[in-house]
Amino acid sequence: METKTSHIVFLTPGFAKSETDSTTIPALQVYLKSLKLILPNTQLTLITFQFPFSNKPYKWHGINVIPLNGKNEYLKKLWTWKKALLALNKIHLKNPITTVHSFWIGECSLIGSRFSKKHNIKHITTVMGQDANLNNSYVKPLKNSDTKIVTLSKNHNTTLFKHYKLDSVIIPWDLDSTTFPELQESTIDILGVGSLNKVKNYSVFMTIIANLVKTNPNLKAEIIGEGSLRVLLEKQIEFLKLKNNITLIGQLPRQAVLKKMSQAKVLLHTSKYESFGYVFLEALYSGMQIVSFDVGIAQSIETWRICDFEKEMLETLKNILNDPKTPNKQRVSLNKYDSGIQSYLKLYNE
Repeated sequence: METKTSHIVFLTPGFAKSETDSTTIPALQVYLKSLKLILPNTQLTLITFQFPFSNKPYKWHGINVIPLNGKNEYLKKLWTWKKALLALNKIHLKNPITTVHSFWIGECSLIGSRFSKKHNIKHITTVMGQDANLNNSYVKPLKNSDTKIVTLSKNHNTTLFKHYKLDSVIIPWDLDSTTFPELQESTIDILGVGSLNKVKNYSVFMTIIANLVKTNPNLKAEIIGEGSLRVLLEKQIEFLKLKNNITLIGQLPRQAVLKKMSQAKVLLHTSKYESFGYVFLEALYSGMQIVSFDVGIAQSIETWRICDFEKEMLETLKNILNDPKTPNKQRVSLNKYDSGIQSYLKLYNE
């Protein structure tokens, strides 16, 4: 379905620094590549506020990218916003903007809302994560505005409404299934994927593994990701005597992550909060089973066990690992989460 929109400008805090950067907001990359293919005659421009650390415009899969080089520096924030408005005005004069689509309720939604209101342009904001939680001062400009707000899952939608009484339409991310490697025999028992931060809750991951090792001494677990808690997690691994059982892999390119998933049996996701959880789609399509809390797009199916407590996670994993009748790996797609881009096209066309 071709959109009536002739020029969409996207606003985001960060974006891939090149076509080879596969780790910076993968879901957004998949979405924009698909959108470019579906709308070959629509001009797509992206302004990225903080990352990459460059001010040199570049092309990304045919999309014009304008980096503002904010570098996440607080003292540069107002100047970055001014540059964003200047860039938007310059773009609008050259090729009139018909839709502004901002990501996160934050500086991008603030600038997008301000510019769109002034020029009577459609504004869409996609809530991306913890911006739906309490104490987000950027929510106020969106109240009583014409901005169309998008959340990523039912849980996400509920969180935003609970905290701010903001209505939103749920539009999930799509999965690009063409990039996945062949399924392989499981050589990794339990895999964790995600930044090493408080939200991902990896200290719980460690204690669960420590208890599993008591009955499964040869258990092999790996965690893919980097973050501020790496040193603490390394100390926890040493304290719990798990050096032979848990390996912190660090950050990997996305294709390497997918390869690891194809070799793993269970995704253990101990995160306390997710807006969507793109890793869930990837794990299911990689033939993995999932054990998680009720976060993001969590869905109780045969290969996905949703738990309420840490102890329940432990018992569930014991059953999976010790079940002699574990079925062969099969790809699983959550079909109702396969039409995200079509939903966005409807918004662009309204």
